[in-house]
Amino acid sequence: MKQKALSFALLLTIGCFMACGTSKEKTNNEEEEEVVFNRIEGDSTIYGMACDGCNDTIVVYLETPYNGTDPDTLNILEASKQHKIFGHPRIGDKLAIVRNGVDTTKADMVIVTEDLQGNWCYKVLPTLRMRADMEGHTIKQKISQLPDTIVKLLKVEREYGISIKAENVAFPIGMNRQRATSDEESPVEYPKLKFYNEWFIYNGKIVLRSVRPDSLGQQQVLLSDTADLEMLTPDTLVFHFAEGSRGYYRKTEK
Repeated sequence: MKQKALSFALLLTIGCFMACGTSKEKTNNEEEEEVVFNRIEGDSTIYGMACDGCNDTIVVYLETPYNGTDPDTLNILEASKQHKIFGHPRIGDKLAIVRNGVDTTKADMVIVTEDLQGNWCYKVLPTLRMRADMEGHTIKQKISQLPDTIVKLLKVEREYGISIKAENVAFPIGMNRQRATSDEESPVEYPKLKFYNEWFIYNGKIVLRSVRPDSLGQQQVLLSDTADLEMLTPDTLVFHFAEGSRGYYRKTEK
């Protein structure tokens, strides 16, 4: 099944380059990863590949599945004004497009999924682990009673994040199982890191999930969070979850 999907993606890429022109150049022998869009039931997002002619006013793309037709064009002027163009489309980039529900010649949102992929991180600080003798005290009072070694621990940041990969794969950043025992014994505690291993787009929203196969091989959803994209630049990503916004910085692999 995966082999068929990859073969289809390769044919689509070839078709896009023939219809759109020359692809963007890759540097340092960078290999192009193929994204296979797994459409979820109920998702009205348009998936395709960017063609020559994309600018701040229009997006030119070949929709998947590619059927040999000419590229389609949608007006994105209003979406640009509303900051709903996430990423910078270049020839051959994979796009997720939300078409306007009233005027089908316009797009309300465009996401360059290749710009979304990468390692995205943020820093967290610990909080003081509660003890029985601290009840009834304010945070300031509690900290004032602590030795300097523990106060210093409250200032030690950790790097959390998520790695967004091709083919809807995700990995958590900052999860270290070897720290579990020492963390339990520590006088400070860090926020729990959510374990996501899958991502996809649903009607312009980003869905992050933790899935695991059961005894019958069926995928069971253990955790699911939905976020709106608020910002996507080469080095900054902002998701808006139900509990608020979360900003990330891009971490370059060494």
